[in-house]
Amino acid sequence: MGQKKKYQGIVFGIMCSILAIAVISCNKDFLKALPDKNYSDTTSVAYGQRKVLYLIVDGARGVSVNSANVPNIKALLPNSIYSWVALSDPDSTRDVSNWANMLTGVKKEKHLVLNDNLTGANLANYPVVLQRIKDEKPTAKMVAFSSSAIFKNNFTTGATVSELFDTDEQIKTAVVNDINTDTASLILGHFNDIDEAGAKYGYDNSAPQYKAAIEKFDGHVGAIMDALKKRKNYQNEEWLVVIASSGGGKFAIPANQNDNTVFSNTAANTFTIYYSTRYKQRVIGKPFTGNRYLGKTVRLYGESVRAEIDTADVFNLGDTTKFTIELKVKKNADKFFWPSILGKRREWSAGHPSVGWVIYLEDAYWYFEMRGTKDGDYRQCRGADLQKGRWHNLSVKCEIRAGKRFIRTYTDGNFNNEMEITSSGSLDNNNPLKLGFLNGNGHGTPDVYVSDIRFFKVDVPDAVIGNYACETSISEGHPYYSFLAAYWPGTDGQGDKLKDVGPQARDFQLKGDYKWEDFNDLICPPPAEALAVFVPQTTDIPAQIINWFRIPNRQSWGLDGRVWLDQ
Repeated sequence: MGQKKKYQGIVFGIMCSILAIAVISCNKDFLKALPDKNYSDTTSVAYGQRKVLYLIVDGARGVSVNSANVPNIKALLPNSIYSWVALSDPDSTRDVSNWANMLTGVKKEKHLVLNDNLTGANLANYPVVLQRIKDEKPTAKMVAFSSSAIFKNNFTTGATVSELFDTDEQIKTAVVNDINTDTASLILGHFNDIDEAGAKYGYDNSAPQYKAAIEKFDGHVGAIMDALKKRKNYQNEEWLVVIASSGGGKFAIPANQNDNTVFSNTAANTFTIYYSTRYKQRVIGKPFTGNRYLGKTVRLYGESVRAEIDTADVFNLGDTTKFTIELKVKKNADKFFWPSILGKRREWSAGHPSVGWVIYLEDAYWYFEMRGTKDGDYRQCRGADLQKGRWHNLSVKCEIRAGKRFIRTYTDGNFNNEMEITSSGSLDNNNPLKLGFLNGNGHGTPDVYVSDIRFFKVDVPDAVIGNYACETSISEGHPYYSFLAAYWPGTDGQGDKLKDVGPQARDFQLKGDYKWEDFNDLICPPPAEALAVFVPQTTDIPAQIINWFRIPNRQSWGLDGRVWLDQ
């Protein structure tokens, strides 16, 4: 079975997770929540009065907190649900948006908190969790302490007490004093020193000042937890302690740590800890992110670094030929404008002259473009968007159904588009097969890596394309291996050719000032939104708090978060 099947299993699991969340939402209550109406809350007698301590810390990358000396934070872990690879919104670039996620329980597409002025914000329809609690439990006392006026003025609505301080030290003292003297149901402390250190010195423990800020925050946690456990009525209370970062910070991680997924986005890397004496330990790690692909290949760049096969008649595509062409591509820029990456035609120019075909890049996506002997103009079938710096598998095939001929495109094994070419005629020509720049005018030049090129003289079925798209090589175990006209792994690592290990032995001759370069990447990683469901996100926290207070999560609230259980 191909690794693609493993990936499809992951996707199936993702869909099941999403369906499960939807079912929970449709039932209006999160797991463990009491019914919506007419109940008598006797659990405070049997199990203790439920309370929440919520500590938000800005700029703390999860991996940095984990590797720092944080004994007080780690002392909580045996009774915690936690993750060092939790996520904030990867597209959020402002603290204010991250705060809104953590307090409203919905993403920016709903709360619309996009700037420090909160222009156009939709907090009326998506209020902060403190207001949600106040609406359901009018007598609940809640307090909030922050050093940000924006935070205090916009994200503590519903708090009985909301105070502004100058330093994290003062906030820690305020939290401790409230724990010692008050009966609040929810205490919110917002800390910012780590973010300030990261912005000035770098968001990584290699910067001593950043690491010191993390360890100082750990001292604040120690003082706060010590005060909490010394409360006179602590044994009759049930505390949920939430400690979470609102976001990480931009930092250039080493190449061997970059998997080109959302988990390498240092600005989105957070940590989340849900602590309760009732919880068993559950650590939530990084999920499967794709197959590892490593080797040594050539960067096809500009007009000179390219490859071609002069005697390429075997790669002609007549008017009845079935074929499938597959290749791995990693581009080095976000957008391109019409550079060829693989093609067989006389030229690639404005006006699209000459019979033949070409696979090229346009904007963020790719195209298969062709012109047959009977075509008065060109035809093109679009693929999907390709992400910069990430390997993608591109597939294009020609199949015949009910006497009609069709071109179909696929990206990472997923079908993209189709066009009929029954009346196009033959694509045969006497031109070389060219990899990289194809001579002509009116188009840009490529900057890509290309490898694992497969040329089948058969229309490989969709299911097989899907199952094997994320494999990084092909062997006789492939069900259509015997139909291979050529196969260029493209990872030779040396020499002046990309060798064809297929039956024709038609090697690509490298041209220009080429260099063999090492790569070690992931192929076909799941999209960020799919990976994110496997780890805690900042938008989950309000749902977790609401659930802890046994407040029904109403479907009309439209919360985006989920509740994490310790099993």
